[in-house]
Amino acid sequence: MTPKQRTMTALSRGQPDQVPWVEGHVDELLQIRLMDGRTDYGPDELCRRMGLDGFGWHVPSGGRGAHTHGLQSAKSMKESYYSPDRITFDFMPPWIAEMGVGPDGRSFVKKGLLTDRAALKLFDEFLPDADHPARYEAVAEWIEKYRGDFAVFGRIRLGTASTIESIGLEQFSYMMYDEPDLVKEIHRRYSEWTVRVLEHINKLDFDFYWVSDDVADTKSSWVDTAMYEEFLQPSQRMVAEHIGKPWVYHSDGNLFPILDSIVKLGMNAIHPVQPSAMDINQLKAQFGARVCIVGNIDLDYTLTRGTPEEVDREVKERIENVGKGGGYIISSSNSLTDYCKTENVLAMADAVRKYASYR
Repeated sequence: MTPKQRTMTALSRGQPDQVPWVEGHVDELLQIRLMDGRTDYGPDELCRRMGLDGFGWHVPSGGRGAHTHGLQSAKSMKESYYSPDRITFDFMPPWIAEMGVGPDGRSFVKKGLLTDRAALKLFDEFLPDADHPARYEAVAEWIEKYRGDFAVFGRIRLGTASTIESIGLEQFSYMMYDEPDLVKEIHRRYSEWTVRVLEHINKLDFDFYWVSDDVADTKSSWVDTAMYEEFLQPSQRMVAEHIGKPWVYHSDGNLFPILDSIVKLGMNAIHPVQPSAMDINQLKAQFGARVCIVGNIDLDYTLTRGTPEEVDREVKERIENVGKGGGYIISSSNSLTDYCKTENVLAMADAVRKYASYR
């Protein structure tokens, strides 16, 4: 099978020739280390180097615009969206928030700005024009140039993470009680933007989508089932109904309290199944007949602080236990971050090569 064929077979809960390996994100600094300091590679070259079966994350080369690594502003966000400074397959809206940059160069949300009805005007200021052709044209070129025999995914959101980050989790919790209609309107506006984006990217040559919207931490979901179904699910469903490809749903944390409701959205797979939050064997037993399972190689310890031998054992165990019968894609329990040990990521690549074959 080709990498694309085995990935799509697993997403449909079938058993391919071997367990595929697909990551929702590979941090650029780690990519560069894995490519021996180079920055002039395409995503296909990194996939071949690592043995990955698909890509949809950005790489540092091949962009069309000037670099914009400073603080986000409405103007810079739109400019970088229309003319990205790197190869990218992202179609995610910005946080409408005051942003900061930490000592490691990472941006973070200092304060959400959508905290009252007057702030709704910021949608016009921050959100790019979903019908602007530039990004779609660029991505179409990159898919054609780099796809080879790999599975290619686009990254979108359902609107939930954008809503929570642009309000702030604490304020979001208060506003569900004090301003329920405003919370729903903010979510609806973000979701409607993605629906417009989907009208364009459904026509591109993507194989599937990676849909990221955190709704939980390691202890539990941030809302119970009733709150999820009232505040989040209606707008999420609006996006899901317009998704024209298979899709992977990503949320960190313990999804079990609301997972019965989440799977009604109709995704093909659940990611990342953090070991500190969810028992992957329980997930497979309860939901393996309904969704493909993606992830569970531990980012908290194994990939970041463990040894190559521990990585090897964990990959072997996941493939033998969870991969049995198909419907499993191996992946980290979040993403391959820049603070993963390079030798551990290489050990994961070696272990996948050793153990992934169903033969």
